[in-house]
Amino acid sequence: MSIVIHGLSPVTSLGVITALLESSDLFEFEHFTDVHDPAEVQALVSKGDVDLVITDPTQPSLNAGLALCREIKCRAVAPPVLAFCEIASPRHVLLSHLGEIDSLVHANELPDRLAAAVQSTLCGSREWLIGPHEETSVPWADSHALTSREQEVLWLLSERCTNGQIAHTLSISTNTVKNHVASVLRKLSVKQRSELFAQSGSSEQRHNARA
Repeated sequence: MSIVIHGLSPVTSLGVITALLESSDLFEFEHFTDVHDPAEVQALVSKGDVDLVITDPTQPSLNAGLALCREIKCRAVAPPVLAFCEIASPRHVLLSHLGEIDSLVHANELPDRLAAAVQSTLCGSREWLIGPHEETSVPWADSHALTSREQEVLWLLSERCTNGQIAHTLSISTNTVKNHVASVLRKLSVKQRSELFAQSGSSEQRHNARA
């Protein structure tokens, strides 16, 4: 097995490797190659013996990072690409899809969830764990009434994403999205999604909506 890590800081890279080594006997330290030069990543991938690329698509910039991901996926024998980064906005998630990234894991996810996503991606599945978003401007995003998946849906709703876009981003069906949206609206005591952000500037209004 060969896993290439690119664009992560030395500390983050070591943390990812440690999480994977502790999660399963499937991984050995020699399976990992930490590469800083995008050209070297391409050279390794072109040899056809890379099983997975773990990268931060925001480094050195989002455009450059996503361009590298697209170049990797254009190869005749292309390994899956897992993005591991701090997501700044729903736009980054949607652009990551356009960059042909297979899986995305927020840098704040727990090590066991990262390890599970890596193993699932190696098996051909897509994992999109876009993590907690307490720092975003999404109203009510810290509501304990919402499940983690419902918070992800709410976060994408804040960007006026359609049900189809949400389904594509989270790799779930549109019917499942409809159920999540209905649950979010019910828990936040609003009748339609447009009401969620109509008065997002007032913390008092947000409190009343939760009551």
